Amino acid sequence: MARLVGARLDEVDLMNFLSVNLHLLMISFYRPTETRFKILLEDKAFPSDHYIVESQIKLHNLDPEKSMVLLKPRENEFTLRTDDILKTIEEQGESIAVVLLSGVHYFTGQLFQMETITKAAQKKGCLVGWDLAHAVGNVELKLHDWNVDFAAWCTYKYLNSGAGAIGGIFLHEKHFEINKLTKLNGWWGHRSDTRFLMNNKIDHEVGASAFALSNPSMLLCSCLKASLDIFDEVGIENLRKRSKFLTAYLECLLNRKFKTNNKNGYK
Repeated sequence: MARLVGARLDEVDLMNFLSVNLHLLMISFYRPTETRFKILLEDKAFPSDHYIVESQIKLHNLDPEKSMVLLKPRENEFTLRTDDILKTIEEQGESIAVVLLSGVHYFTGQLFQMETITKAAQKKGCLVGWDLAHAVGNVELKLHDWNVDFAAWCTYKYLNSGAGAIGGIFLHEKHFEINKLTKLNGWWGHRSDTRFLMNNKIDHEVGASAFALSNPSMLLCSCLKASLDIFDEVGIENLRKRSKFLTAYLECLLNRKFKTNNKNGYK
């Protein structure tokens, strides 16, 4: 799993489900202050993400109307321009606590320039998280090298593990000092070598595993392993090459069938 998202082994763990994991991570990373309290996300983010952000803001007794910065496409456009995202970050970045965007948008299929956006947001002092539900197993990811703060994903879409399959999280190594994070604890986040001493004194695992709460289902993990074995055999870089080829072929067919009057659109 770590190889597929471009991470160190200890930066990744499998647990819970996507929405649960985003809530757990946001509890740690969304720590609003009087001057930095906003969350940046797409206007048409997947409903669950919208609900998560909205409820996290309300947990801090803040007003979602004032605390949510919603990115909208330009008039008569369907996707977000990277320049517009960067402009919003530049203009409002000092009041934005967390940037939480989709790696690939669920409706438009837009692949966001994650490295560029992450770098720009962090330059303004924002923490950056990515919902990779439609990106993992679909595109190449380099979360560690891109310096992403945190990420979460499901495994039942492009990872083919079945509806309700186990989720995954990424925590960059720079956040491994877990005691500095406000978080919810569970006994599966306790170090495995001392977990069964049962002394009720939390001693966190190193890395992403510190966020684990409960024993994961062996059945769900088995479904995912079968898929990951195939990804290891084929390689995400080869899948991505084929994906680009098929998309280009579809575009070619459309251009042949629907001849355009100009370069900007179909008749």
